[in-house]
Amino acid sequence: MRVHLFGLPLSTHNRLKEESRNWQDAVPAPHNFRSTPIMSNELGKISQSEIEELAKGVGEGFNHLVLAGMRDWPKVRSSLRFDCRIHIARLREPIRDLTWPLLQEHLRSVVSMDQVWLSKLAPKDLRHPLLLPPPVFATNRDTAEYWQRCDVYSEERFTSAEMLLAVVEKHHRRRDRQERWYWLDDRNRRYQIDLARHGLSQADRAGVKSYRFCFEIPPGFHYDVTHDYDGEFTIEIDGRFQRVSHCNVTPWGNVRRG
Repeated sequence: MRVHLFGLPLSTHNRLKEESRNWQDAVPAPHNFRSTPIMSNELGKISQSEIEELAKGVGEGFNHLVLAGMRDWPKVRSSLRFDCRIHIARLREPIRDLTWPLLQEHLRSVVSMDQVWLSKLAPKDLRHPLLLPPPVFATNRDTAEYWQRCDVYSEERFTSAEMLLAVVEKHHRRRDRQERWYWLDDRNRRYQIDLARHGLSQADRAGVKSYRFCFEIPPGFHYDVTHDYDGEFTIEIDGRFQRVSHCNVTPWGNVRRG
């Protein structure tokens, strides 16, 4: 696990770094840790360049974010949610008075929680339902917003999230006549993994790693989407709805004609 602390004002960041002897034992071994301050001593808004820096860190595997004292954290969530874990550090003391023991305790509790979340809820392979694209895959009343309901930050809610994933499997997982499995959404659109993994994105070609729910997505991974009755269906591509018989969809909901 790689933990990234972000948002401490520069003076507080430097003081705590010194108190901790360069972040020694910030998280238990063998986990890794980095901290990026905001380049100010004020609790300001996060910039687009800082969000891009966080996204770059996620691509390097630092996909357990801890945001400290960030008023603008919803902007981070809207950009990176479902790619990584985003913890909001609601520390009891004012940030300027934050002590190293208190911060260390919080960081270790994040690691402890996310170890459980990784074992119980995170994808282990490409067949996991959390990799399906929430902007496109149509759920039903029993499975609505299951991505949000599995992106939980309280261990008391892990069990209900596990049960929900079982409901998703029951309602949406199918096998065809050749015993090949696929996902069927509530609009009768069939999502089947394309083993060829063609159509690399620009980021894939540049060697940038991508993650979904902390799981590394192989370059070119996408679903082949068809209608379950072999007919045409309507789907939004490049901002307009089009009739297609087949298309490719990534876990982020990017759609292109097949």
